[in-house]
Amino acid sequence: MFPTIKDAYPNKAQYITGEPVCIEVELNNPLEHEVRIHLTAEIVCENSVLDSQAYDIVVGPSTVSTHLLAFGPLDEAFRGYGVDLLLTQDEAEPVRFSTAFDVVSSWRQSPRYGFLSDFHSREQGDAKDVESLNKLHINLVQFYDWMYRHDELVPPEETFRDLMGRELSLRVVKEKIALCHSYGMKAMAYGAIYAASKDFYREHPDWALYYGNRKAVDFIDIFTIMNISEESPWHRHIIGEYKKAIEQVDFDGIHMDTYGYPKTGISRLGGVEKVERLEKQFPVLIENTRKELNKTKEDIGLIFNNVGNWPVDTVAAAAQDAVYIEVWNPYEKYHHIQQIIAWAQQFGHGKPVILAAYLKPFRLEPLESIDRAHAAALLLSAVIFSHGAYHLLLGENNGVLTQGYYVDYSVAGDAFMREIRNYYDFMVRYVHLLYDPSLRDVSMTHVEGDNLEYVFGGAPYSTYGEAGKVWTVVRENEKMKLIQFINLTNNAEDYWNEGKNRPVEVKNLSVRVQVSEPVRSVFTASPDIDMGRPKDLEYSIEESERGYTLSVTVPSVYQWSMLVIGH
Repeated sequence: MFPTIKDAYPNKAQYITGEPVCIEVELNNPLEHEVRIHLTAEIVCENSVLDSQAYDIVVGPSTVSTHLLAFGPLDEAFRGYGVDLLLTQDEAEPVRFSTAFDVVSSWRQSPRYGFLSDFHSREQGDAKDVESLNKLHINLVQFYDWMYRHDELVPPEETFRDLMGRELSLRVVKEKIALCHSYGMKAMAYGAIYAASKDFYREHPDWALYYGNRKAVDFIDIFTIMNISEESPWHRHIIGEYKKAIEQVDFDGIHMDTYGYPKTGISRLGGVEKVERLEKQFPVLIENTRKELNKTKEDIGLIFNNVGNWPVDTVAAAAQDAVYIEVWNPYEKYHHIQQIIAWAQQFGHGKPVILAAYLKPFRLEPLESIDRAHAAALLLSAVIFSHGAYHLLLGENNGVLTQGYYVDYSVAGDAFMREIRNYYDFMVRYVHLLYDPSLRDVSMTHVEGDNLEYVFGGAPYSTYGEAGKVWTVVRENEKMKLIQFINLTNNAEDYWNEGKNRPVEVKNLSVRVQVSEPVRSVFTASPDIDMGRPKDLEYSIEESERGYTLSVTVPSVYQWSMLVIGH
């Protein structure tokens, strides 16, 4: 037994330009005497070491101790970094460990969404849930079902019951908001845009929406759907409730939830029946909410839920901070995920894209087969991150979302959380590459057929995520070619919301790329290998009929590997 690195992580979910960076390193000494160890920490950007610091540390006997590594402020406006640690001690094998952080000018450049939903009074004083979000670099937290009523968000008393019968504590809600702020996270208040209690509906029947048969639109026999049109008093009412959540509870923004239906309804304002088309009304509500909330607090956040990808075309350009889509059937296959992201990026004009894609295998897979759920989560994360989008899946205390009512989240084991943390570390470490807005996806135009710009060999591959093959996602700009390999081998179907077998490792994948500019560097990295640390690759450039062709071999693809060719 020798001392090891138990864990390492930044002390904030994200750093703003000019903020000092602090890495917390947990050292475990299992020996019954104190030990002197040598710790080296390197700050790495892509495949270049930017800073290196060395520490001699005395670790007490039989203890886990936390040590803080401080680095000077970084002036970058949008960049990810790796922190590669090396622990050496006499006679012991060297121990390597890695984590990551990013530096941005605004959280909007990289909004990584997570959730909290436990606000019982017994939660008071418990900071572990927010601590766990920080280790995942979650910088935007949805407080799900924190409120008293959907039509009266702020509770009248400190302890209360919501419409679902849960006992909650406003004191705990405020405490967790403050905790989020201490980690540099933004706290978003869940607030459905049109759900009212039955009592509220009975008091204001003219504010509701109705079906063509003159019955009020109902949701799960608990809520009545209200008319959000600008002419309806509900429009001003719900914006007022959002304002109270900001002013009285100190939230940083609103998660404007919808249910995917109704898409149209009948209003009865002043006794006059009128067809209301919600896809036209959503942008107006978003704009008016933004105008009003901007008066209450600086840097207000707004997220609107496009359920089932509807109606992204009318809503994406509205005054919200990301294009957020809750994914449901018929978007059921991996290539549908790619389509949703591309559509949102086009209509959002550069806004970040967040997918709420819940994984039912964590709820339905038998315990002995739970690794199929783990594999599904890793592959789905790879697909979403590779296409430049974010994923709302994880929350408090190893929570994993499996369906739309977040309170009923499933709890994952520590082994899976270490794996998925590697993926989130990887996403943050290379955030400026994966989320470079100038990248164009050329997978379907530069590969296969008559297209010889990119040629792959050594394994069956697909440009659109077919089962049993390696999915090649090719994106490029003038300075970089970014190729992702997502391993869908050992699986006979490509449904993203089904359990998956672990892929078969693909070795020595050959890549040939036509190049017109001088090549600066070629490296590969994977969250499955060496905790995401980059590996420079040898390559050759040969003259061909179409100019110059770069040849390189990617040594291994487990679930997800990335190849970066820099010019």
